[in-house]
Amino acid sequence: MKRKLPLIAFLLALAGFTYWAWWRNREERELVLSGTIEAREVAVGSLVGGRVAQVHVDEGAAVEPGQLLVSLEPDLVDLQIREQEARVAQAQAALERTEKGPRIEELERARVAAQAAAIDRQRFEALWRQGVGDKRDYDQAVVAEKTAQQTFLEAQRGSRPEDIGADQAAYRAALEQLAYLQRQRRELDIRAPSRAVVHTMDLRPGDLLAPNQPALALLESDQLWVRVFVPEPRLGEVHVGETVAIEVDSFPGRQFAGRIVEIRDRGEYTPRNLQTREQRADLYFGVKVAIDPAPELKAGMTAFVRPRTGGRDGKTG
Repeated sequence: MKRKLPLIAFLLALAGFTYWAWWRNREERELVLSGTIEAREVAVGSLVGGRVAQVHVDEGAAVEPGQLLVSLEPDLVDLQIREQEARVAQAQAALERTEKGPRIEELERARVAAQAAAIDRQRFEALWRQGVGDKRDYDQAVVAEKTAQQTFLEAQRGSRPEDIGADQAAYRAALEQLAYLQRQRRELDIRAPSRAVVHTMDLRPGDLLAPNQPALALLESDQLWVRVFVPEPRLGEVHVGETVAIEVDSFPGRQFAGRIVEIRDRGEYTPRNLQTREQRADLYFGVKVAIDPAPELKAGMTAFVRPRTGGRDGKTG
């Protein structure tokens, strides 16, 4: 029995060494890439700016599409909107008046005025021919009659197309200005464009926010991705469109799905997540991996990416 113990120990050591060599060789052959999960950052602000009236969320809060984040004071814009609404009403009334033309009462008044002018002209003509009237009075009566007749004719024909077109243009311009002010009014409510997490925000009621300036930064939780670096000798093992398995320390034994969406055309000698002297001596290519939506994954987690052999969509190039 004592003679067999050294043999058994030798066999166990040999088996352990064999397993270690096999495991090391397997690790060397398997491509495992590491990186940090990132989320797309969205800068949200207002086109008009103003004074902050209320802040509705805090940093780190999860928000839904359309959720109100920050409200700006609306007093000045509301005043401009009310003034423009009055101008729109005036322009609309003017257009309707022009399109309808003269009222029946106005037509009748023009007709009566034309008849009266004709009677005056006849009376002055008779006096002038009898030699008791002034020729100048008769000429003025003729002019007045023609003017009254033309006024009555214009009333019968209604508004000119040019006048209607001008009033229509004025009405449209008033409506467009009102729509512009209403759009500015909506800009006073800063809302979330998508599902996200509030990343950075430093606003308080009373703060002044400049136009076209970011008010807060959001991280889109549905737009996660990780940047990894592949050594040049193994670049042929990854392809755009290839599906990958993603693992994180927070969920051991669980794999999340992802897809390679970009491989950089230019290599790097000092990728940001490789620090050893031996690694810096090699050439690496950045690869961007989009992660399928998973609420468990958060920006900042360390991720390990394992390309799946034969998992590329489409034809193999």
